[in-house]
Amino acid sequence: MDEAAVDVVRKFYESIAERDMDKAEGCFAADALWHLPGKSPISGDHFGWAAIRDEFLLKLAPLSGGTFRAELLDVAVGERYVVAIQHATGAFGGRVLDITGCQLMRVEAGLIREVRGHYSNQELLDSFWEEPAN
Repeated sequence: MDEAAVDVVRKFYESIAERDMDKAEGCFAADALWHLPGKSPISGDHFGWAAIRDEFLLKLAPLSGGTFRAELLDVAVGERYVVAIQHATGAFGGRVLDITGCQLMRVEAGLIREVRGHYSNQELLDSFWEEPAN
């Protein structure tokens, strides 16, 4: 891993804070995979940028009433992976999210190719992302 790997991870978190999907797209390989564990409407394997954007990232604001925030706390770099340590918060519909998480990221040629999420409280994460009842 090199400085380009850390840069792309930081750029991705900046893009999410800015809600800039074009900037976020520039961080990912075309055939990237994002695996989000759990049983929520955003859980599962999201293959390719369109799926990562449409099945996951673009659902964050509506499902959280626009309150979701992911603050990048630290980045750890290994020989094969980058670990992004984050603090995720949100409050909507009587539900509160306040957890830490780690995104295990595989970065190649300056682009994110794979992300696997790991969270301090998976049950809380799943319950926060439940779709509001109509």
